[in-house]
Amino acid sequence: MALLKFHVQRENNRTSEERREALEFGKMGEQMTAKYLTDKGYIILEHNYRRGHLEIDLIALDGDELVIVEVKSRAYDTVLQPEDAVGHKKRQALIRLANEYVKSHNRRENVRFDIVTVVSKEGGTEIKHLKNAYNVMSF
Repeated sequence: MALLKFHVQRENNRTSEERREALEFGKMGEQMTAKYLTDKGYIILEHNYRRGHLEIDLIALDGDELVIVEVKSRAYDTVLQPEDAVGHKKRQALIRLANEYVKSHNRRENVRFDIVTVVSKEGGTEIKHLKNAYNVMSF
């Protein structure tokens, strides 16, 4: 718990320049993820699908599955793993928004929830793809 508290305090103490750089890195991470998935044969259907204050970073097709992708980008190594930032409330929100997307777009595929992490490391950027990171049944 102390590590999470430290991470939240660090996020809250960012300067406006640091927040802007983090947003830019996040956008770059989403672009890198879209290319990574496309190279793996996925078809990207939506970038930054929004309804109100909720957003799905990427919606893609992987064969006969509709994939809801949450991208977590970090420009630095932290003790808190990027995928740990997708907590219970965020997962619930993504499930609600995915349900709305499926209904409004009349999708019939099975839905899968993935997390892709993009972390800047010395010597390059590391992308880790967590397929089926969570599911509706876990709530």
